Amino acid sequence: MQTLSATTGIQQRLRPLTRCERSQPEQTPFSPCGFTANGFLNHCFLPLYEPAAELPVIKDLETGVFNSLSILEKQYDIKVMDVSDKPYPYNILLAYWNAEQQVCKGKSQTELYIICDDNDNVKMATKEYVSTGHTLYYIPILPLYRLLKSGTDKRSAELLLSVCAYLYHITGIPYYRDEDSFLFYHYEILEDWIENDVDQMDERDVNSERSALRSANHYGDIMQRKLFNKYHLDHFAERVQQFHAHSPFAEESLKLAKSTLDLWASFPNGNLFRHVNDGFPEKDEREEEEDEYNEEEENSPILLSEIVHFIAENEGSLYDSLAEMVNSEFNEKSSTQEPVLVKVYDGQLAGNTDTLDFERRLFGLIDNLCILLDDLP
Repeated sequence: MQTLSATTGIQQRLRPLTRCERSQPEQTPFSPCGFTANGFLNHCFLPLYEPAAELPVIKDLETGVFNSLSILEKQYDIKVMDVSDKPYPYNILLAYWNAEQQVCKGKSQTELYIICDDNDNVKMATKEYVSTGHTLYYIPILPLYRLLKSGTDKRSAELLLSVCAYLYHITGIPYYRDEDSFLFYHYEILEDWIENDVDQMDERDVNSERSALRSANHYGDIMQRKLFNKYHLDHFAERVQQFHAHSPFAEESLKLAKSTLDLWASFPNGNLFRHVNDGFPEKDEREEEEDEYNEEEENSPILLSEIVHFIAENEGSLYDSLAEMVNSEFNEKSSTQEPVLVKVYDGQLAGNTDTLDFERRLFGLIDNLCILLDDLP
């Protein structure tokens, strides 16, 4: 299916006000007709339309658009303005414009389209996405290891361990010691850099970097074995029920654990990557060949699996080197992969309750987890 540009025929022209030069003040005579400015300011100006050179067949296009609009109205509980007195194709563009104002109002991550499939059926479609901005959702795991090892707050540590086990097993967040993960490869590059630059670095810096890297690998393997153990998932709810908070940190840990359990219960099969390949239906063969050519010319996007990750630490010289390497790589890419949900408003939409609520709640949960782990020594 291809996306039709419904906005090419709609132009909202805003012209700058002409500033008059100041003249000598004098008494302004009153008009016997009264003031008319209020009527002008209260008038609603509709979008302008410039006719295209070629237009689709009126009957097929109107039928498809207005049938789809009726489904859209029910889905969003809106009422699209009556355009029956407007000529074709202005009626289509005006109805789209009015629907877009209502569907996308206050939703910066929602877009409305008019699309056409291979059978020339014209329909309305919405595209929703979750913006990750320029944020690296890197979850530091070694602070949790140190909390477990210290024994100062074992119950809170076990709660957070269950949270991390959920993120690892259920949502599919990659771990930096997984050999096929994005950060595993970059930690290996860092190790090569350290060994190759021994002659150019201060001996204390070399020893410090080597020690940090050994700790990241060794204790990272220990934590991975803990996360891999399903015991922490099986006893997650039990730990929450038996937990009694005794400090602000413990209270926040319990709050986060309850939010995680609630998310798991609401979306038992919720996975971080379930919507990353969603979008408009597949392109034709010619368009795919063009895309393959463009991919050779341009850089691939930053993948979601590259910006959401378990990491050893998010501070220290080793992390600084890793972050610099990752940012340099990302700067060469032009876009970021994000969760996307496309809904086409036709007869097949019935019963489709799919949303991006899981992803939105998941990113908020990761944020809160990172805040808690950052506060640990």
